[in-house]
Order: sequence, then C-alpha cells, then structure tokens
Amino acid sequence: MINFGPGSLHVDLHLIQSYPYSNLNRDRQGAPKSARYGGVMRARNSSQNGKRHTRTAVERAVGIRALRTRGVPQAVAKRLGARGWQPELALAAGQMLILAAGVKGLGIADSGGTNALLFLPESALDELADLADGHRGDITQAVYDIEAEAVKRTTRRKADADLEPAADDEEEPAVGEGSPLARYAAKILPKAAVLTILQSRNASVAAFGRMLANESGSIVDGAVQMAHGLSTHAASTQLDYFTAVDDILEEEGTERGAGHMGDQRYTSATFYRYTSLNVTELVRNLDGDTQTAQAVLAEFMRAFVTTVLPAKASGTAPFTVPHLTYAALRSDRPVSLVGAYETPVPDSAEGYLPRSMQRLNDHARAHHRFLGTGGLITHAYSGLTDDSFDALGDRLDGLDELITRVSDTVTKELA
Repeated sequence: MINFGPGSLHVDLHLIQSYPYSNLNRDRQGAPKSARYGGVMRARNSSQNGKRHTRTAVERAVGIRALRTRGVPQAVAKRLGARGWQPELALAAGQMLILAAGVKGLGIADSGGTNALLFLPESALDELADLADGHRGDITQAVYDIEAEAVKRTTRRKADADLEPAADDEEEPAVGEGSPLARYAAKILPKAAVLTILQSRNASVAAFGRMLANESGSIVDGAVQMAHGLSTHAASTQLDYFTAVDDILEEEGTERGAGHMGDQRYTSATFYRYTSLNVTELVRNLDGDTQTAQAVLAEFMRAFVTTVLPAKASGTAPFTVPHLTYAALRSDRPVSLVGAYETPVPDSAEGYLPRSMQRLNDHARAHHRFLGTGGLITHAYSGLTDDSFDALGDRLDGLDELITRVSDTVTKELA
C-alpha cells in the first residue's frame, strides 16, 4: 500500500512543454494518442511511454539496470552457453528455473520464454545461471529422462494407433504446471532459492514498482506515479500526405512520379506533464538506503524534465525542453494541477504557452488557499520563460539549482 499522509515525503514535478508537429506516442492505428478531457479532445502522451523512457534514463545515470522481459530463460541460457553448456540443455535449464518457482499461472510460452513479463534486476540473470550451474548434473539427468519418457510415449502411441484416442487428461501437458519439465524442476531445484532471486530488487524496481500475479513476495509498490500528459488545449490529429522519390528512375528519366506514396498522422500541442515520486516509499523499498534514494531522486528529476520521447524523431526532431518546470516537496500528499486545464486554453495569436503557464500559477495559488501551505515544505520553479509566478515559490536559474534545492531539503527531512 502506497504511503500517503502526514510524515510522508512527495516530490511533485509539473511541466509545461510545447511540442512541434510530431507523433510522440502512437495508438494502434499509428495516429497520435488522444483523450477527451473537459469536453474536448486533447493530444495525449501515455504514462507508460513516459515511464519507460524516464526509467531507462535513470538506470543509465545511476548505473543500475532492471529488465522487463519474457526472455529470462533465453538470457539465462546465453549465460550458461558461455560456461560451456550445450544450447538445448542450457535453454531447458533456464525454463526449469522459472517452473521451479511454482508460481501459479507462470509458465513457458511457445516462444521458449515466459508467458508473462518479468521485471528483474539484471544481476538476477547471473544469479539464476549460478543456481543452474550448481545443479548441472541433476538438470542434465532430468533432461535425459524427459527425452527418454517422450520416446517411450511415442513408441507406445504408435503401437496402440488402432485403439481409441487417449482421454484429454492423458495428453502430455503444456510446459507449465504438471508438465514433465515442471515436475522434474520441482524435484531437483530449490524453490526457495529461485523465489528469492525473483523477489530481488534494485533501485529501478524500487522506484518503478513490480507486479507478479500470485506471488505476493515479488510485488513492489512503485515510488513513482506518472500521469498521462495532456495538451492544455483542444488538439486534433493532422494528416500528412507524403511521397518518396526513386533516385534511379529520376536520374534515368524513364518514369515520372513518386517511388512511394503514403500518409501519416501528427499533432502539435502544448502539454501539461505531471509526476510524483514518493520518497518515503522509495527509501522503504530500498531497505533504508537513503544514499541510493537520493541518487535516484536527483536523476529521476533530471530524466523527467530532459528525456526525449523519440517516436518518429527522424522526421520531426521534436527535441524541445519544458518552458516551465515547477517542483514541490510536500509532507502530506501528492497534488496534481491538471485541473487548471479542465477548461481548455483558447486559441490565440500568442499561442498556448503564456496562458498555460499562467493557468498553472493561478491553480497552484488556489490549492495553497484551499489546502493551506502546512504540507508544502519547499517549492520552486525554473525554465525558459522570464515571467515571474508568485504562487510557484522561488525562481531558480536552472535545472541543476532546482534539483539541488529539492535534494538538499529531502536530505534535511530524512535526517
């Protein structure tokens, strides 16, 4: 359960960012994602997209990586292959490790990987390989026995081909609970040791959380909550018809027209983006390691503000930075200011940025008046604009100063 209320620390980040003609986050049809809010359609950047790019940026900066993947068996097999295992045996070992955990519903898909995404520290793959290496003889014998059993079944079926088909419950089970691979895995591999590895966490897992159905010990309530980015105004999808020239045909002059024609969908918008990092939850997830929590906080703030959302970047280069970044450290609960844009910012000759920033300031002031400022430990803003905003705390010269202000204050509060 995420810890809200007195005594908890929350860092809220609010961005006003203008993006040019682009398609930062596509839907199933390839069009920019959208959402209806305040009675009009808005451009939208999904929280999943923002989290993914922010997480990978934080991992690079902190030097601690976690992997969200179905490919754990193959990754373990690759490590075992480097230690001299035969490929087929190595893959079977990786699959048996997953099955040995005995997690209901977690099995092996037709691809050879898991049937569900796992989120593990990268170091867990080496630990799983080490565990398999320690049981190499048992795993080798088990794979041999399974293959021998399969041969016997095939021979028996051929001999009994003229008999009635076997009942459904006599068929060889899928690679999951009750399968030969799972039965042998349960016999020869230590379930507790496998679960300990699957339950392991690092800074990335601690920050962004993890869910594994039917295995409560692996569940981590993420310290990061991220909203879908919404345009502060009504926004529509724009259609771009394009052609591509065939260079050889153009040089030879043998044929006129385009070598390829098509259309793509784009939008342009000024976005309100919001995220909150629960510092108290992060420290708890890191077993009290405040030093690592501080490093994650600083790099998370930097990543959320500066990370590029790269979809279709080669044709749009949407490499903007926020005009306004507002950070607030609170001791009560996170507070989103998206309500400032429930009434969409109207079109004007000066664009959407000036009114979007002023709306944020006005809405923050309304929150201070209604909630009081007892839970507001510190707040400040920075960005590209020279405008002053009286409800957003101190104006700072740049992102580094903003991060330092929040980090130093968190250090004092944790102490």
